[in-house]
Parts: sequence; structure tokens; C-alpha cells
Amino acid sequence: MFIRTACALLLLFAVATPVAAQEAVYVIRHGEKELSGDEPALTPEGRDRAAGWARMLRHAGLDAVITSDALRTRETGAIIAEALDLRASAWPATDIAGLVDMLEFDHEDDRVLVVAHAETIPGILARLGVLDEISVDQAEFANLFVVTGPGSDNPVFLHLFMP
Repeated sequence: MFIRTACALLLLFAVATPVAAQEAVYVIRHGEKELSGDEPALTPEGRDRAAGWARMLRHAGLDAVITSDALRTRETGAIIAEALDLRASAWPATDIAGLVDMLEFDHEDDRVLVVAHAETIPGILARLGVLDEISVDQAEFANLFVVTGPGSDNPVFLHLFMP
């Protein structure tokens, strides 16, 4: 009888105990960019895409927007952050380890949008614990990658495509 009661209490405790907040990292590529220049800006299509991401993510409960230090990612992030009443911050695009450290230590319980590049997205996802091999074509701007529980033993990975 004691074992049955103890098991019932353990089950009740497990069901009744709230689960701690689970961090989620959303990763997108910047919007379409101008084709010339060392530091290309967004095109009108790129600005429209950023506004579309803001509409799509408005109920995601984002806490922060982090962009690379490139103009096109900062513009994309600024459009989204402004629409969601958030502030965007930047990190050096080549410092993926620094970005992941920032996510782990400064945003451990947050839902964060990262605006990155076709070349850096695979490395970011790998550092977050995604085992799938990811590549982003230079012509693709509509991928949304979501990782919940990044860095854990069992992160959940979702790859969506915005029409």
C-alpha cells in the first residue's frame, strides 16, 4: 500500500509542478539585398519580407532580436523589432561562438530571433545542437528555423518556409 501511495504522490507532483520556461531561438536570413556594394542595403522586397516576418512572429512572444553587424541584417532586425516593440542588438557575424554564448548566458529563458546570413545559419544551428545538415541557398530568403531547448541533450528543431 505504501509503494502505491508513494507512486501516486510522485505522479501527482510531476503533473502539478510547473515546467520551467523553455528558451526558443528563431533564426531567419536577412531580407533581399541590393546586388552591389560592400555593405548592401535591403531592397523594397527585403523590407516587405521583414515586415512579413514581423506579422508572422507577432504572437511568438519574442523577448529579443539579435542581428549580425551587417547593414542588411540590422535593417531586417530593426523593422521586426520596431513592429514588435523590441530593441535589436548586433553581434559580429563571424563570431558564432560569441552569439551562442550570448544566447546561453544573457537569454537563457528568452525567446530570441536571430537575423543572420546564408553562410552563418548552418553554423549557428549546429552550435545550438541541431544534428540535421542544413544549407541555405543564396536565393532563399524565406526559411524560418526554430530550436527549442538549444544546447540541451534533446533540442527540438523545426524548419518552416514562408510563402
